[in-house]
Amino acid sequence: MSLEKLTIAQNIYAASGVDSNVLSVNKFGRNPSIAIGVEEEIWDGSIAYTFPTDTSDITHVRSAVDSATTQGAVIEVQGLDTNWDLVTQTKALDGTDSTTEVLLDTPLIRVFRMKVLDAAVMDQDIWVGDDDFVVAAAKAIITAGNNQTLMAIYTVPAGFNAYMTCYYAHVNPGTNLDPTSMPIKVWAQDNANGYAPQLKHVVGQISGGFQHFFTPYQKFGEKTDIYITAQPAGKAADVTAGFDLILVNV
Repeated sequence: MSLEKLTIAQNIYAASGVDSNVLSVNKFGRNPSIAIGVEEEIWDGSIAYTFPTDTSDITHVRSAVDSATTQGAVIEVQGLDTNWDLVTQTKALDGTDSTTEVLLDTPLIRVFRMKVLDAAVMDQDIWVGDDDFVVAAAKAIITAGNNQTLMAIYTVPAGFNAYMTCYYAHVNPGTNLDPTSMPIKVWAQDNANGYAPQLKHVVGQISGGFQHFFTPYQKFGEKTDIYITAQPAGKAADVTAGFDLILVNV
């Protein structure tokens, strides 16, 4: 099935979820403080992101700080299992001390979204990672107040091709967050073939925002990590970014 020239109707069909062979993915993230001269992914961690290399590297979820609000909160974790297949699972944080690590039902090689399934707004960050991990080793973070992760990072599941329709970025204004130059890049690493990361698009942006549309759509194969980075010069930066994908089961 070729998606290079999808119609609006086909895009709506993909987003409807009526056919599990054609799926839509909207990824969006924010890095509120990208260090000067450092290339960082756009995600909640505000440090360079490290993809797991162990096939079962993501095993536990916990809160950064214990609170009455986070105790027992139900967290949805979306990612890929050791076979690179899509897995969505829910786990309740420890009801007595939410900093106690809770074991996931299915170990993951990738995680690209977490959500809070609770009526309360979380007042502490929530992390997912391996056993006895610290924040620097977290693979996804729900920042307090957001109730879901903000990460412009995604990995194509096994058996799917992904077609990127567009991506965007915005430089958020703030005190001492106005770089003199900053490339914003789309990267892809094809893990199925063992390739190093490849640069797929780059835009220089120091203020405001942009949206780039791919015509034809940019295609990525299964097990490919897709992510957006920014590297500010002169001063640090606060960047929002994201991308849209159509997934097709092949």
